Amino acid sequence: MNTTRNVTRRAMALIVVALLASLSLLTACGSTSSSASLPPREPPAGEHQLTSEDVNAWLDGKLPDALKNGDIPGAVVSVVKDGQVVTTRGYGWADTGASGGQPVAVDPQKSLFRVASVSKIPTSIAAMQLVEQGKVDLDADIRAYLDFEIERRFDEPLTLRHLLTHSAGFEEQISLTPGTDLEAYVKNDPPAQVFAPGTTPGYSNYGMALAGYIVQRVSGQPFETYVREHVLEPAGMTTSTYEQPLPKGMASSLGPGYTSTGEEVPFEFMGDFPAGSLTVSAPDFATFMNAQLSRSPGLLREETWEQMWSPGLGEERFGNRAKAGEMGLGYFEFTRHGRRIVEHSGDLQGWHSKFELYPEEKTGIFISYNGDGNESSRSLREDLAQGFADRYFPGDAVKASGGKDSAERARQVAGSYVPSRTFWTTFLSAWIPAYSSVSIEHTGDGKLKVDETQLVEVEPWVWRQVDGRGAIAAQVKDGKVVSLSQEPAFTLLPMTLLQQALVPVFGVCLVLLLVVTVAWPVGALRRRRALKRGREVGAPAPWLTRVARGGGTVALAAQLTWILILAVIATSSSAITSGSLTWLIPVARCAQVLQVLGVVAVIPAAVDLVMSLRRRAGWRRVTMSAILLAALVALAWWAWAGNALVPRLGM
Repeated sequence: MNTTRNVTRRAMALIVVALLASLSLLTACGSTSSSASLPPREPPAGEHQLTSEDVNAWLDGKLPDALKNGDIPGAVVSVVKDGQVVTTRGYGWADTGASGGQPVAVDPQKSLFRVASVSKIPTSIAAMQLVEQGKVDLDADIRAYLDFEIERRFDEPLTLRHLLTHSAGFEEQISLTPGTDLEAYVKNDPPAQVFAPGTTPGYSNYGMALAGYIVQRVSGQPFETYVREHVLEPAGMTTSTYEQPLPKGMASSLGPGYTSTGEEVPFEFMGDFPAGSLTVSAPDFATFMNAQLSRSPGLLREETWEQMWSPGLGEERFGNRAKAGEMGLGYFEFTRHGRRIVEHSGDLQGWHSKFELYPEEKTGIFISYNGDGNESSRSLREDLAQGFADRYFPGDAVKASGGKDSAERARQVAGSYVPSRTFWTTFLSAWIPAYSSVSIEHTGDGKLKVDETQLVEVEPWVWRQVDGRGAIAAQVKDGKVVSLSQEPAFTLLPMTLLQQALVPVFGVCLVLLLVVTVAWPVGALRRRRALKRGREVGAPAPWLTRVARGGGTVALAAQLTWILILAVIATSSSAITSGSLTWLIPVARCAQVLQVLGVVAVIPAAVDLVMSLRRRAGWRRVTMSAILLAALVALAWWAWAGNALVPRLGM
């Protein structure tokens, strides 16, 4: 299942085309030597042992074609076991030459990759080091460690535990103004707290950035300095950094990321860099995986490692939802083939990464690639992780429990849901059904279906993916499904009738206002022609009617402005990260002013309709007046329900 979908839906409006003609040469690069020099090798027959020879054969048989078919320029993979590096492989291009330079092949030993949200793991380790030292209390309110106040909507304490488990309750936000100042990022326009802490997991970059700021405040060092000296270097990561831009000695080893159309992505500068700015090499990350699997005492005590890999809040807080997996402290925790796995994925425009650790088997796998690719590439990292598990840690397929009430429970769960990680209090909340909804279907035999993924019920109200790690667990109250857990940091909430109505109401209002706006000049032209022909015409529209129609035109202008803003955001992900879309902020303010005028126009529109009825102005004028009033009233409701008029834009 796609569980880490970006609530901005960065790719929803992008047109997928061929990346580059040179991509056909993707298989020309290998690990320490060009993979073109390696003869095709069949994987060993029978049971597969986790050896360099077998892993290399498997990867060489899978990755080149997967990258080529997915329009992805290049990738690196590292595998470790029992403290040893099993393999580090590179494929394709670190730089395709799209900007006019010479193509550069991926060097598995030197090429750098941006790992996005995988950055949250060293940040979490840094925070837990301070907990071990007694400088931070995991369960104390974080106001004790901050020099500013976060607006609270709930009385419950907000703790570091909540930040590390993504249960602080913050809504999603986007930033059109890039920067590298962590203090400015956490203090300026923080997202609203929309859920009580510890109740509704909702993945939050802001929450992890806040954890990084606590590290900075308590340690007295800039975050990037502290994490380099106390996490990266002790873990043996000598060619990894959070710095933006990269240090001079490292910059030449980082190629660009690429969009789905093969365009280079500008280096993304982040104010929330503890959550996403880490740049690594594959050998560095292999060393890091071994440090984690060995529970390195140079980083944390053994009991702290186990604490980070265990449920951070527990079933007593989340009820049945906990059975779909829970967040550890920074780590996602789940099972494949009955084996415990802790992991994290990461996504930036043009960069995608993932690692999985098997603590009991002391095994880990890491993949990172430098392109958004096409539709067929979306599941590449998950397919690789699942293929690795199937090959080296096979298990029995998930079987349905076969309960007689399974079909009825599946029917109750089926429906439309809103992820907790979305926009709740800003104008973008008006568009939840369009970009952020999740549809769950039931197949009639007790199974659930999300996109193309099928899940079977393994116990009452818990479904698991037949051939993967996906799971859904329902929280039921008074016989009704009140929430679902799709993954540890992602809660699904049933979509309300109000939310379902927002987009249709907006669309109907758009059509009605277009009709009225077009009818006005058309009517004027008809009157002019009639006068030229000497025919008798009715009296011109009264001034009140003209005011009402002018309000309708202004409301229509507001709608068209909102559509422009959404279209730009949906189709310009790379521009968002580059900071070139700051002009959208005054445009959004303009849309709000127009929207307010449209709301005010309800008054003259209502009076005009009453007066038209009293004057018996004719069915045409009365009909147009009624349509205009209905559209303005409905749009005023949409503006209120969709938070289009709230001062905070969330951008």
